[in-house]
Amino acid sequence: MKNKKRNFLYGLIAIILLLTGGCGLGGGPRARWGFTPKEKHGDPANLGTHSYGFGGSETSGVIYTLRAGSIDPDHLRGVADLTRHTYNKAYDTLMKNKSGFRVGPAFEMTANKIVLQYPSNWNHLTEAEKQKIAHKAALIIAPVVSYHSSIWHEMLTWKGLHFVLIEPEHESSFSWEDLYSNALGAKLAVEALQNGRLTTAEYNQAMTKLIDKELKFLQVVPKDRAIEIFESVRGAWYTADRLMKRNMDIGYDNGQITPCLIPGFTDEEPVSLPLPTLDGLKEYGIQVVYTIRSAYLQNGTLKRMAGAQGDVEPIRHFPIIMKKIEQEAISQYNYQIR
Repeated sequence: MKNKKRNFLYGLIAIILLLTGGCGLGGGPRARWGFTPKEKHGDPANLGTHSYGFGGSETSGVIYTLRAGSIDPDHLRGVADLTRHTYNKAYDTLMKNKSGFRVGPAFEMTANKIVLQYPSNWNHLTEAEKQKIAHKAALIIAPVVSYHSSIWHEMLTWKGLHFVLIEPEHESSFSWEDLYSNALGAKLAVEALQNGRLTTAEYNQAMTKLIDKELKFLQVVPKDRAIEIFESVRGAWYTADRLMKRNMDIGYDNGQITPCLIPGFTDEEPVSLPLPTLDGLKEYGIQVVYTIRSAYLQNGTLKRMAGAQGDVEPIRHFPIIMKKIEQEAISQYNYQIR
């Protein structure tokens, strides 16, 4: 896409998002754009302050860390904000004894549906006891939903969905930094919410500090150095028109989401992240049925790939879908995958 055409598209999308208040069709935080490592490089010294809504000073572009590879701040921030939104919905649902709730990513016609089953003694607990359990349970549910919702987004684009009009999103689907950036966003949001619900201002401040701290831990490099590192795999991992390297390890093989490090720049092991799971809910006697669906034709395609009779259940069906996507990546596109 020519620069003028792309800039026009960016402006058009920005106007649309402003007019819609930045919310997804199911409510929640604003949308962000996202980039691939071959497109736009960010400056880790000037990431700006996190902004759940509009009016902040966030900057965009992929950065590089020696221990976690490429990171897209837009992906990180977007999943972090969906984690916060899901936490608030889960907490409120539990405290009001409702049967469940739905959340969706910003500006997408996707619904993550959570149906809750309460422990038999729930109505006999004190308000303080319920608050404590609701907080702990919401911290477990939120990253599971936000992370899996981000995988679903990649699956939809892999099967040809264009969320943003003419943008060829299949070309960026499962880009080598996507999954780790998404998982990192969920992790940092949970850390921000560890002590309970935050106002938007408090959350933005917490995320700004946590992102900065985490990037230093992961050994982020200056922008100029990052560009040199990206250039080292030009022709092998990507060209101006094509991404050949994809990360499709969603974490189900070994319970870890491992980043793609560009070889030759560190002797240290990559910092993997644990796959978010619902296992911790057992301690509180809460059971969850989690399904996902979208108002796009690709929803049916993914259901058929999973062999699902009803809506797709991410925890049950995503590993099945991903195996088939990996096979397509190799046989149809000759991509390098993890």
